[in-house]
Amino acid sequence: MLLQEQMKQDIFSYNEKTIIDFILEKQEQIKDYSTKMIGDETYTAPSTIIRIAHKLGFQGWSDFKESFLDEVIYLNNHFQEIDPNFPFTNQDTMMQIAHKITQLHIESAKDTASLIQHDTLQKALRIMAKADVIKVFAVANLNFIGEEFVFKLNRIHKRAYIEPVQDNQFQDAIMTTSNECAICLSYSGETPTLLKTAQYLKENNVPIIAITSLGKNRLSDLADVSLNISTREKSFSKIAGFTSLESMNIVLNILYSCLFSLNYQANLDYKIKVARRVETNRKIDNEIIEELKED
Repeated sequence: MLLQEQMKQDIFSYNEKTIIDFILEKQEQIKDYSTKMIGDETYTAPSTIIRIAHKLGFQGWSDFKESFLDEVIYLNNHFQEIDPNFPFTNQDTMMQIAHKITQLHIESAKDTASLIQHDTLQKALRIMAKADVIKVFAVANLNFIGEEFVFKLNRIHKRAYIEPVQDNQFQDAIMTTSNECAICLSYSGETPTLLKTAQYLKENNVPIIAITSLGKNRLSDLADVSLNISTREKSFSKIAGFTSLESMNIVLNILYSCLFSLNYQANLDYKIKVARRVETNRKIDNEIIEELKED
């Protein structure tokens, strides 16, 4: 849940809501405000602002303000000319739809890149590199991109596995050991099956990498590190999960590529060697993709 959504919950007093309304109205301008300045303009005590920060899980005004401003800047960037939930209308021509979907993917990629942070990416990479086996846990259509990620890892001799049958995930999680690691995929971070799976993993001291939406959610709370994806889509009021799926796929590709780079030449040599043996009898007439034959 985004911070601004948390601020709209029915857990605040009248004076606290007055301050929250003021902050939400000011948006980026709030960076220039101290607790005293807000108190003076809302006729409230500065201590009330501190209570709001505590209720939202922050130590004080400074770290709350920093997170609030980061979120505002994120939400004000990208997707200014296209709606991620309804990127085209019934009035658009076939070629207009093609252009808009292409633009949507471009915006999704830019949005995802803006959320990648060095320290969290590095921590996730260390967990993956150390693990004997990387297990991916997902539900429904997220299994498909998880399977592609596992496919890539196995092709560079990194043991990876995904259990596509949802009913078997609990048993698989219970059998996972601390020498392995888990990557959990969930846009909302609140999928009941995945949360129960993550709880079993946590009980076994399995390092968990969550790939999920920006903001507070229960999956992030259970994870050792969270990598955020583009958080623009509604839960179900949308044509399809274009943006979230594209973003999640990008994050998985980044993880694969970073892991590949740790042993770049050996991974490249091995992958080409295996692929050459598999593809040797395939006839290709396209000069662009045809491989030169070895002497």
